[in-house]
Amino acid sequence: MLKIAKLEMRLKKGSKKVSSIAIASLILTLMLMYQIASSGVRLDEGIYSSNLEIGHRSFTVSENPDILIEHGKVYLRGDLKSLSAFDEFRKYLREEYNKWIYEKYGEKAFPVLVNLHEIPTEVKIAIKSIERPEKVVTPKEKEVGTPKPVTTVEERTTVGESETQEVVPTFKEFKTEVRYTIPENLQPPILLEKFVYAFLLVMPFYFVAQIFSSSFMEDKVKRRFDVILTVVSAREFLLGKMIPYVTLGSAISIAIAIIFGKALIMVLLISILILMLSIDSFLVFLSRSYKEMSFISVVVTLVVTAYLFIPAVFSFIPMSKLSPVTLLVESIEGGETDLRYVLLSVSHLALMSFILINLTSNSFEFMYTRGLIEKVVELTAKLTDRYYKVFTFVLVSIPFVLLTELFTIAITFPLRDYIFPVLIVLALVEEFFKGLFIYSASMNKLNPYVSAILSASGFFVGEKLILIPLIPANVLSLLLLPLLAHIVSSLIFVITMKWGFRVGLAVSSILHSTYNGLMVWMLLI
Repeated sequence: MLKIAKLEMRLKKGSKKVSSIAIASLILTLMLMYQIASSGVRLDEGIYSSNLEIGHRSFTVSENPDILIEHGKVYLRGDLKSLSAFDEFRKYLREEYNKWIYEKYGEKAFPVLVNLHEIPTEVKIAIKSIERPEKVVTPKEKEVGTPKPVTTVEERTTVGESETQEVVPTFKEFKTEVRYTIPENLQPPILLEKFVYAFLLVMPFYFVAQIFSSSFMEDKVKRRFDVILTVVSAREFLLGKMIPYVTLGSAISIAIAIIFGKALIMVLLISILILMLSIDSFLVFLSRSYKEMSFISVVVTLVVTAYLFIPAVFSFIPMSKLSPVTLLVESIEGGETDLRYVLLSVSHLALMSFILINLTSNSFEFMYTRGLIEKVVELTAKLTDRYYKVFTFVLVSIPFVLLTELFTIAITFPLRDYIFPVLIVLALVEEFFKGLFIYSASMNKLNPYVSAILSASGFFVGEKLILIPLIPANVLSLLLLPLLAHIVSSLIFVITMKWGFRVGLAVSSILHSTYNGLMVWMLLI
């Protein structure tokens, strides 16, 4: 592997133009991160102008100002930008005046002062529990004159909590920043600044992954594999090819961790880097030319970006902890990150990376032949030559299912008022992954019905392993219904598969989405 890494470094020394552009981009990114870490994100700096020095970061001095200040009066041009500049100037004057009277008179200057408390929440699920009487007593059988036991307020509260089905947010300790202000100046925290941080942290690894994929594709086009693979194995070649880029990315991660003073950032960024390199190596295997790789790379980059960043918007939901960007934002905020969530996020990224590296290293024999779909089918057929492999590979494909589903949720979010099209898309994704391994196993002469049951069981187990910390113990018995739904939809796929993969996928997806729709309807009524 080290010989391959040295060969890669030697080849990159020859391409000085690519190397210089990459290094310049990385240095510029690090400089931007240092600037933002030291002074913060200032998106509104210098957007307005005036004829005088105001002392506010949004205003600069200009000969053609948005607002003109003369003899204690403010003059406007009348356009929208000038009006907006005046609103900002008026707000600035109010803030300065409030500071002045607060310094002079203290708390007596204002009737009301407010402070902002950040309250972390946990979502806990309380399941409705209804106790039935052992015997129904008729009015004739009731004892006359026996007083009915009185239920205290505390007892009623307890009963009401146990009989209610709801998502209850539980509040932890306050994280208070002592900063009092008047109500009109109170501004709740926004996510924009945190997302700028997170994006700038991840952006250098897009450059590194792009350079790696270009180099790997060059080896494929020039057929260097034919010579190199006679000396080393495919896995050794692939890992050796990655070593220089992992080293570069690790150095960037260490520099970022030092800038922010957070060792956790380094761990999360390295896991993201390895995932990107693994994905790009698999894309090179799928592609037949630079043009095809560029198109696939753009689509996959959008999917991965949505998977990394969209969950961070809903950081109060436990499922958002799957994304390392959620943990990055929490770390930047200075909050404490639960080690369990770190292990969950890093481990499932490592699992995806391990799978993609193994898929790529086991597919070099048909690297130059077949189209994209044919390669995927041939590869899965090569992997599913035993029944236990059908169960195993469907189980470990769950992270890729979640990745695809989060992307589909992101692009169908405007259809939130039309939930059933979204359910159909999600069912289509799940049935595709299950059906792909069933179809591939049938190519190896395995019994399709046995493969369908194993595929459904593997999907169910992998799906629930992620959700098991969120499921109360008294609900585990209810999981039999979704298991049966997965098995039935997989068997329907096998029955209709004789008319083609697409027909089987369409029919099983319709059945699966119907089941999902019924479950949602039952929850809403």
